[in-house]
Amino acid sequence: MKRKIKVAAVGTAISGAAVGGMLGGAGPALAYDSAGLHLSAVAQSPGRLVGGGAALWVPVDVSCNATEYPYVSVGITEAVGGRIASGTGNANVTCVGAHQVISIPVVASPGRAFAPGKAVATTQIGGCLADQTCGSDSNMRTITLRR
Repeated sequence: MKRKIKVAAVGTAISGAAVGGMLGGAGPALAYDSAGLHLSAVAQSPGRLVGGGAALWVPVDVSCNATEYPYVSVGITEAVGGRIASGTGNANVTCVGAHQVISIPVVASPGRAFAPGKAVATTQIGGCLADQTCGSDSNMRTITLRR
């Protein structure tokens, strides 16, 4: 009996650490840098709810130098009343070689609206240079949603 309790406690501690690590947004954002190509996109707070939570605008800090096919996508997942609200949005971006903030619309999937609170934002950026050096980068962090 003692052995089972220890195993359960260790499993619970490890699970809690894994979830905490996934949801925490305290670390620095990493970016894709290779062969002259630089790609970075990080969702920012607050995401602004519109249409009673049917959608939201998510500010994304973008830094890139891709000249061909640059895009940014963002997915939002939020626990609302014991259920999950989620949605995705994307945008083509003009890379300027420096930081810029763009707003990406995210529409909630049918069945559950977003609400004020905390949500997990997963961003992805991709693109290529003229010499066909291509890459992508993604990250996940917690952001705040507000009206």
